[in-house]
Amino acid sequence: MAFDSTVMAAVVAELNQRLLGGRISKIYQPEPDELALICHAGGENYRLLLSANPRHARLHLTRIEKRNPPSPPMFCMLMRKYVEGGRITEIAQAGRDRICRIAIRAADELGNPVTYLLVTEVMGKHSNIVLINPQGRIVDAIRRVTEEVNRYRELLPGLPYVPPPPTGKLDPATLTASDLTGTAPTPGTVAGTDLPPPDPDLPAWQVLLNRVDGLGPLLAREAVFRTGSPAEAPLRSVDPAALAEAVRELVAFAGMRPNCWEGPAPGSTVLTSPRLLYATDGRLKDFHVLDIRHWPGPVETGFDSVSACLDAYFGRRAEEEHFRSLRGSLTKLVRDEIARVRKKHRAQQESLATAEAAETYRIQGELITAHLWQISKGMTEVRVENYYDPDGGEIAIPLDPALSPAENAQAYYRRYQKARSGLAAIQEQLAKSAAELAYLEQVEVALEQAESLPDLEEIRRELTAEGYLKGRAERGAEAGRRRPAGEGKEQRAQPPITLRSSDGLEIWVGRNNRQNDYLTLKLAAPQDLWFHTKEIPGSHVILRVPPGKEVPERSIHEAAALAAYHSKARQSSGVPVDYTARKHVRKPGGARPGMVIYDNQKTLWVTPDPALFPILRGGWSDGGQRTQPDDPDRSQGNRKSD
Repeated sequence: MAFDSTVMAAVVAELNQRLLGGRISKIYQPEPDELALICHAGGENYRLLLSANPRHARLHLTRIEKRNPPSPPMFCMLMRKYVEGGRITEIAQAGRDRICRIAIRAADELGNPVTYLLVTEVMGKHSNIVLINPQGRIVDAIRRVTEEVNRYRELLPGLPYVPPPPTGKLDPATLTASDLTGTAPTPGTVAGTDLPPPDPDLPAWQVLLNRVDGLGPLLAREAVFRTGSPAEAPLRSVDPAALAEAVRELVAFAGMRPNCWEGPAPGSTVLTSPRLLYATDGRLKDFHVLDIRHWPGPVETGFDSVSACLDAYFGRRAEEEHFRSLRGSLTKLVRDEIARVRKKHRAQQESLATAEAAETYRIQGELITAHLWQISKGMTEVRVENYYDPDGGEIAIPLDPALSPAENAQAYYRRYQKARSGLAAIQEQLAKSAAELAYLEQVEVALEQAESLPDLEEIRRELTAEGYLKGRAERGAEAGRRRPAGEGKEQRAQPPITLRSSDGLEIWVGRNNRQNDYLTLKLAAPQDLWFHTKEIPGSHVILRVPPGKEVPERSIHEAAALAAYHSKARQSSGVPVDYTARKHVRKPGGARPGMVIYDNQKTLWVTPDPALFPILRGGWSDGGQRTQPDDPDRSQGNRKSD
């Protein structure tokens, strides 16, 4: 994460522009390590976010609202007691550290004006938010630090506030070539700084990170790149004078000054280029507020403020984390259920094998009855001629020595009757288990291929409706989640994926079981073609066929490839895919979502390779339109269902 001192300087400059002189009207603590201050300034309300999260510590204005706990935590109540209603008089960065100090003018218990300091320390796992009284003592910290955790610096109520220790690194504004090569005494910004000469084989950016204050890895690489060298170049191949100049220019552009209560350096430019940085595969990777010229992937700009950029970055990160967490929990649930059903299915198969042996019990009982004269009580086995064997062989029949010959025959008859009476019930239960297993495996595939939070939430609602999740558990999972803009009481279902074949025919792909039912049984017309992998969990695929039109073979193969791609056999070759007219597909009464039966099918074997079928490129969405399939001219056919 690139929330370095340069980003902090940009945030502080923006907060000074928008919040200085503003009044803190409300204070919330939606997370254990996060504060939200509602500030009224310049006729507008702003939400200031202060986070001490170990991985996402930050400070900026936000438009994202989060649900608050039913009762405010202790730190929130202290903040309300001391600074709610106060005015922000100063906002500044502490030197080149990622520390912001906000001075708040409030009133003490006697009504006298006093100034409190609210300090936000963005320091990775050591991040914190501390309220300091006018005497310089700690009122409290959002994360208390005891002597056992940090001997140098305790953060407990009543103790004097001690800032983090100095880094002992060089001032980037006065950096020289000799500072980087170690050929002259190192002046440094802290008295007594004595840095050893750097290893010339180390990457130059790593040397900057180790020796220069206020630089993060991203900005250090940028400084190296601006010398004309590769960002990963070793120090020995980089001109130290050019490197020092690049660092000074970056710092001057950032307007950073070592004294936290001074404004931007004279002649410097406040940061004006916030951007999101993406990996070459399109994944969101980082952000910054300077023009990062060495970045190899796509860059998103156009944000009207630093806070808007940070809001977008951390908002998407939070959604990604929620996505991974939700998919992990749902996948574990489904796999546990699959294991349970498989175990039950195996036991039922054993019971079925026992029940199917009923005829053997009847034959053994009749043979014992026919040979009572050969059997006496106390025998454990008898060998008799098997009249039912076409070859006329003998059969060995186990006996209970405690029973008489007639009682042994009756025991076999009872086994026969019991097995026969339970056979139908076992077959029924076995069919139910097989259907449930097929359903759960279909859900597992949908989870594996889901690519957005709405996809997962729709699957979760489906599992809740099917009884695998409790409504209470679902509501608990929602607690604390960010509330997306425009979220209402009811969530609209995701539309199926809509694609176009090479011949211009529309193809629909279901995202989950309920959507499979909807597009197959509600949207598709009788003459449309329905595709599904043969005996493999996967999505329903519909190739729309205009009445009277002959379907091109190329479109059929593309639809089959989509069915194979959106199935458990995505990575396989030669995947069998059945297809038939929609009118030959029907849903049995009481069947689970997505479960259908069909006939009059043909089978294709396809390999879902994007090189062979360009329509597959981009997974769920590339080449498709995220719109609800709809055609008023076919509404009557679309509404028909079995």
